[in-house]
Amino acid sequence: MTVRFERRDKTTRFLDPRADFQETAVHSELRRDPLTGRSGRVAHFLGFHVQPPELAPLIEASRANCPFCPERVLSVTPRFPSDLVPEGRLQRGETVLFPNLSPYDEHSAVAALSHAHYVPLAGLPPQLLRDAFEASAAYFRALATTPRTDYGLLMWNYLPASGGTQIHPHFQLFATDTPGNAVEAEAEAARRYFEREGHVYWDDLVREEERLGERFVARGRHSAWLTSFVSQSMLADTLVVFPDVRTLAELPSAALDELSLGLTQALAAYAAQGVYSFNLAAFPAAPGRDEAWLRLRLSPRLYLVPRLWGTDTSALQHLYDEHFMVQAPEEAAAQLRRAIRL
Repeated sequence: MTVRFERRDKTTRFLDPRADFQETAVHSELRRDPLTGRSGRVAHFLGFHVQPPELAPLIEASRANCPFCPERVLSVTPRFPSDLVPEGRLQRGETVLFPNLSPYDEHSAVAALSHAHYVPLAGLPPQLLRDAFEASAAYFRALATTPRTDYGLLMWNYLPASGGTQIHPHFQLFATDTPGNAVEAEAEAARRYFEREGHVYWDDLVREEERLGERFVARGRHSAWLTSFVSQSMLADTLVVFPDVRTLAELPSAALDELSLGLTQALAAYAAQGVYSFNLAAFPAAPGRDEAWLRLRLSPRLYLVPRLWGTDTSALQHLYDEHFMVQAPEEAAAQLRRAIRL
């Protein structure tokens, strides 16, 4: 087992005005992602806690013209060409999936998840997510023989702190041969690991995390859940790994059930901490390769100071491309272990 978790303590000393200017030591930590080697920092803001903004006025103001509400969605959203989706749109339960009016790529879609305009983070029913994932998988399967659709990407931006521009819950999907920097970097690093070690990195990671027990959360029949050693969120990302599965379209029905149940439990646990917004993204494997598995990353988002609309992305992340965490992933895993039961 060659997965290594590199960390280095840092100590800052200063004369503290809160202690009559006595010398105080404050500790932080530098980490490196065991796959890519990218660095990240764990450092705690003084007295940091999540401060949820007042969302009710925004929810009500956005309801009147929401294109995803059931009374409008079939009249204001586009349809697929009949040779791709004969019925024009894909529907599963409350989910309606249709082409994106502002596409990210040649094949780009949106899935409106619910009849309700707003669904609280702690109140997402597993069946709602199950239908949305099934519709998304059906979309990618419909594109399976279409050129330049090797990677099926799924994103969920929930509420404005995540970059979401609609309150109504919805996925964004696109199928492409250029999946972006993060997917390509992880695929290349996983390929190098496989050639060097002769093992799938994600298999080794899950086994080592389960052995250590620090960031491991849960294992089901189809998935393993853990927090990322180096997270992009300040509050620690949750990573879901699907052994021997490479794309969302390949997930069997029971795996979609397990994913949907686990996500609702994880989101309820985040909501109990005051979290109200998140990003979710699927990371499919490189096509035709055996050295990678499908992963989903769940990343909490927030306004650091809601009254100032202070976001959780500063120059440190946006320009220096340096991850910064105020919550240790080990602490987040301990909370999630009490919540996720697969």
